[in-house]
Amino acid sequence: MSEDIVKPRVGLITKDDARRHALKKVLNVGGFSVAVSLDVNNLAEDLCNNEADIDAWLLDLTDSDIQAVLNIVVENSTKLFLINDEIPAGDDVQNYDYWQRRLLEKLEVVALPQESEIASEQLCEGQDEKNTAWADKVWVLAASLGGPEAVSRFLKNLPTSLPIAMVYAQHTETNFDSQLVQTISRAQNYPVQLVRGEQMLCHGEIFVVPVDRQLRFLPFGKVVEKQKSWDGIYQPVIDQVIAELARLYRDKLGVIIFSGTCNDGEIGVRVAKACGSTVWAQTPESCVSPDMPQSAIDTGCVSEHGTPEELADLLSEQLLA
Repeated sequence: MSEDIVKPRVGLITKDDARRHALKKVLNVGGFSVAVSLDVNNLAEDLCNNEADIDAWLLDLTDSDIQAVLNIVVENSTKLFLINDEIPAGDDVQNYDYWQRRLLEKLEVVALPQESEIASEQLCEGQDEKNTAWADKVWVLAASLGGPEAVSRFLKNLPTSLPIAMVYAQHTETNFDSQLVQTISRAQNYPVQLVRGEQMLCHGEIFVVPVDRQLRFLPFGKVVEKQKSWDGIYQPVIDQVIAELARLYRDKLGVIIFSGTCNDGEIGVRVAKACGSTVWAQTPESCVSPDMPQSAIDTGCVSEHGTPEELADLLSEQLLA
């Protein structure tokens, strides 16, 4: 990167000096500038004092610190943030290289908005909120193995036209998301569509997250399909979908973690909880695969759990009370 190009500025939050050194080295090699490095102590004041100096925060935390630090970051910063994965040992060359590449790619998402996204944000800022039909309340339906069956059961028990938009993030194979739309459409009465191009999240509709393209959620219900594919083993990345929506909708967001393999969604629900969002989960014993809801429950962020039918009844009661 040439010297006349301004490097994206990252604020690093960690309390481990060895990891701090390793992360600074990786970020500098990747073309990012570590503008500030903070310890978790006195974090609220330090965040406010350094907010103007960074483009995004990188959080490197232990399990015991993560929820408390997330609460502080969400409360005191308006900047996007990324939570670092565990750093592999330096002699594990293959995994270390993969971790490094994945970290830099994800930082590009939070610190380097594309020109098309900036234009969309500016367009949204100029819209008249009163003259648009965007949904001010959104619920994320997140699932993997066993998800389509569980989500179909949930939707069948919902009354029509609830005053929410639903964003359905389902792990699946490339090109199967269109088939998923057809399957879910046959199972219930809500309109279902795969997000492509630029769309508006509207009340009473279900929006399926594509498996081959990342999404950017913007103010006033706008969602933009990006040209960048999802990073990670499973697509779409549920953590990313939940976290981005939580930072935007805060207490107007709800999340339900349904049946699924792996722990995708665990970080997302932590961010959602810190943002004041509602987090529910399917009871593990009612799942084809209990891993995803159990991982969410283990975070302590889940306030309600039940079968798909019980969750549908609970949501109906809350929205129609």
